[in-house]
Amino acid sequence: MTGTADTLIEVEGIPRFWRSVGSASHRCLVLDYDGTLAPFRTDRMKAFPLDGIVELLTTIRDDTETHLAIMTGRPLGELLALLGDLDVPVSASQGSEFMFPDGRHETLVPSDRQRERLDRAETEAAAAAPGGRIERKIAGVALHTRGMDPDEAREIQKHVCGIWEEDSHDYGLDCRFFNGGIELRLKNIDKGTALNALLQDQPPESLCVYLGDDETDEDALLVLRGRGYGIKVGSPGIPTYAEGRLGGPADVREFLRSWIEVVRTR
Repeated sequence: MTGTADTLIEVEGIPRFWRSVGSASHRCLVLDYDGTLAPFRTDRMKAFPLDGIVELLTTIRDDTETHLAIMTGRPLGELLALLGDLDVPVSASQGSEFMFPDGRHETLVPSDRQRERLDRAETEAAAAAPGGRIERKIAGVALHTRGMDPDEAREIQKHVCGIWEEDSHDYGLDCRFFNGGIELRLKNIDKGTALNALLQDQPPESLCVYLGDDETDEDALLVLRGRGYGIKVGSPGIPTYAEGRLGGPADVREFLRSWIEVVRTR
C-alpha cells in the first residue's frame, strides 16, 4: 500500500478498508453511474459525470491492477452518450444489456408476449404522467418522477405500479422502485444477476468492491456479501446490505483518487 492515512478518504463503516485493498492479490471495482459517478439531474440527459471522474477512471483502468466495470439502470446508449466508452465491461438497463472491451454485446430480449405488455405499460404510464417522463428500454418501461412535488410523485408511482402489478407477474415482469421513479422490467434480472455475470471470469480470491446509491443497487450488494465490500453512496440511515458508506459523487471522486494512491502500478 503506497498511500498514507492522511491522504486517503475514510470509508465509513469499514475499518482498515484501504489496507485490505492494498494487500489484495486481485481487485475488482464496480461502480454504479447515476448518484455515484454523476449527480442527479431532473433532465436525466444532463447527468454528466462529476468533473475529473472520467480521468480518474481512465487512470484506474490503465495504471492499476484493477478489473474495472460500470453498472447502470440506463440504456447502454444513454450511458455511452454521458460517460463515453471507457473500454471496460458495462452492464446497462438493470442487467439486460452488456458491452465488453472485446466488442461483444449481449442483450436479454423480452418475449413477444412480454413486449406487448410493456407496450401497454408505456401507454398506462403516459396517461398518468404525461410530459416526457416515460422511458422505454429494451426490456422495460420506466416512469421518471424526479423534479415533481414529492407527494404527487409518490401518488403517481403508487397508482401506476398498482396498475402494472395487476397482471405483470403473469408476464414474468416486476414493478420496481428506483431513486426518482418506478420501472416495469424483466423478473429476476437485476444488478445482482449482472454483477454475477461481470465477475464470472474473476479469480475466487479477487477482492470486489461495489459502489452504488440506489435501491436497485441492493441486488448487487446482496450478491457481493462475503466476497468483497459494498459501499452505499448517499445519506446515512437508509437500510442497506452495504458495509460501508460515502456521502455522494464528490466523495466517490476522492475514493477513486485514494484507490489510485493505494494500488497504482509503479
